[in-house]
Amino acid sequence: MASAAKRKKLNYVKQLQDSRESLITCGLLLIHHVMEEYKNKQNMLRRHVNEILHSIFFLGVIYTGGLTPDQFLSATLAEGLRQEFPEPFEKYRSHLPKRTPFSILLDIMVLKYDTEEKVMEELRSLLKKLKFPYPLNKPGNKHQHVYTLESTVICISSNNMCPSKKYFGASLGCKTDKAKSIMIYSSCINTWHKYVSYSVMSFTHTQESEGLQFPGSMKCQAYLRNWQDNTYKEIPPCKNCKRIFSLQGEGTEQKFYPFGNCAETECLSKLLINDNFMQENTEIKNYTRENMSDLETKTINKLREKLVSIPSLTNMLNRDCLPVFNPDSGK
Repeated sequence: MASAAKRKKLNYVKQLQDSRESLITCGLLLIHHVMEEYKNKQNMLRRHVNEILHSIFFLGVIYTGGLTPDQFLSATLAEGLRQEFPEPFEKYRSHLPKRTPFSILLDIMVLKYDTEEKVMEELRSLLKKLKFPYPLNKPGNKHQHVYTLESTVICISSNNMCPSKKYFGASLGCKTDKAKSIMIYSSCINTWHKYVSYSVMSFTHTQESEGLQFPGSMKCQAYLRNWQDNTYKEIPPCKNCKRIFSLQGEGTEQKFYPFGNCAETECLSKLLINDNFMQENTEIKNYTRENMSDLETKTINKLREKLVSIPSLTNMLNRDCLPVFNPDSGK
């Protein structure tokens, strides 16, 4: 029995080490990629580099045992990035990110390529080039072995009245329930459109869905990446997303995918933020300022509960409000 217990402990320690090393490797790969993009389009991408650095550093510091920026970077790279982008280094322990690194990467792809087909093609090509490790022994295995920073699912929404305009979203590209909860709570408070946030928060706190009713011209399709052949396959919404967003189809039982099941929240939030017709014609039950305030208070309390277990974030928790990183500040 002692030998079996010892082997189990050693396996667990090895999995933690492998996952930690993978997080460092994948973070560095993303940083190198966005810096190459930045060299070509500095004015356009400065805020994206600021934001992705902060998001990677934040996910590192909240990971088991904690990681500092210097553990992601070589000394030379760290020195250069600190001079050019000082704020992510100064604020990764004091300010919340608004989204995960893969979500920011997806935005860069959309800025660079002008059609859905080209974005998808170039995203597959980039992921093949980056060679993020396969995170599971087999699909559906909850015990993922590594941390890749890749979102499992992406989703694309549009208004059929303006079909050329597409809005991309990514599932949560982060590991552990703690990190996922922190990013969901932060997104509800700081990132997503108020209708999306309201629906997600009401479902999170009450298990009752204050479902959104989008106009019939709304289109939304999620895609799951197949690691074996590097393709994105259409998947139906899970039952929770169907309820929350009144999506078409029967809805499926929510299977487990590493690094997030659902990307509908982000892409539908972008649709509402950017499309006036959708804003004005989307209906939501029981939405009032008072109900929204109550849900926000509950969500902030839940967020603080998660953050309080991370000793290196005490500067953030000592403030009256939880500050959010602004990628447009600085130079």
